[in-house]
Amino acid sequence: MQSVQTNRIFIVSLLLSCSMLMGAGGPRGLNSAARAELSDAGVDKYLGDFAPATSQDVGDGWTKHTFDPDGGNGPICIAGTPFSAFTRQGHPDRLLIFEQGGGACWQGFYNCNVLAEAQEPPVARVGVWDFDSRDNPFADYSIVYMPYCDGSVFSGDNDVFDPAFGEAIGVPEAVVRFHRGFRNQSAGIDLAREMFPHARRITVAGSSAGGVGAAGFAPFLVRLLYGNEIKLTVFNDAGPVAVNLAATDDIAARDADWQFGQFYPTSCTNCDALGDSTAIIQWRLDNDSTIREAFYETDSDLTNRFFMRLVFDQPGFRNLVVTSHGLLNAAHPDRYKRFIVSGDTSHTALQTPLFYAQDANGVFLNQWTTNFLVPTPFWIDIVEDPVP
Repeated sequence: MQSVQTNRIFIVSLLLSCSMLMGAGGPRGLNSAARAELSDAGVDKYLGDFAPATSQDVGDGWTKHTFDPDGGNGPICIAGTPFSAFTRQGHPDRLLIFEQGGGACWQGFYNCNVLAEAQEPPVARVGVWDFDSRDNPFADYSIVYMPYCDGSVFSGDNDVFDPAFGEAIGVPEAVVRFHRGFRNQSAGIDLAREMFPHARRITVAGSSAGGVGAAGFAPFLVRLLYGNEIKLTVFNDAGPVAVNLAATDDIAARDADWQFGQFYPTSCTNCDALGDSTAIIQWRLDNDSTIREAFYETDSDLTNRFFMRLVFDQPGFRNLVVTSHGLLNAAHPDRYKRFIVSGDTSHTALQTPLFYAQDANGVFLNQWTTNFLVPTPFWIDIVEDPVP
């Protein structure tokens, strides 16, 4: 009798665990109402529109796929040059969609990578690109790699007449900034679906500006194309997402130039192009019951402090990052966790030796990432105490 009762307790516990994983009895993955809202907001407006014009083997397993700019209507870089994405065949069930970083550009502020050719796939076998390392949880993944060349963190959908930009980058004829990040990102994720249709475990990741893109609209595009049966994870490598609300001119310029606010769903009442962009992550976690997201950052990241106008305010930067992303962890502690290192000014880790060498409270980042992907009970929220 005791054995039967024990089995019943075990079965009930198992059912409760499954219920929690499915969102407390709700639909698995992205719910239908949220999906409809995203479509109404135009998040899927470019899906299915663009296919590569050429594909070329560029060595080391990489294939380069270049899209037709179509007179400015297709995927395109900020100065009007073609956009390319890259694929690498690995395990057909596992896929890493990676968005590269490279600054940002808006009116009067020109600090972004402008050419896709400047970001060919990494040839150095470091970080997540070390395909021979047993310590790399992405070693056998198939890969879609997207260079960053739109200046709008993969979120823009607007053109801006700006002769000063061309003068600033040494190309006087580039009198228009093509902020086509949303178009480029959609083309890259379409490419993922075409090349790796059987992927069942997908991680959307990015570094710096690419981290912002990966934590922004990219997971929605993956859900819309692949559906709810895939295990979807997001890894934001030092893309702050949080906004320094005191930098009002910068915020207004990004809103006007990039026009990303048009893609916010209507029920995301805290989503505001002039506010803190972490609201879209909160909305996603609220409406997608199985997605899990990871955030890496150092609390003295000098690059992000520069872009956020907080170079001389390290405590302010730490407070902003820890608090904004802490609210996400507090709301969804099992599915959103942070790895925040203190006393370190470095920027990004996934594509550097820091992926294996960086630790927070004695936990190494690559092991934390492995625990995140599985997941295991050892995937924990880590915020180091402040170190000057």
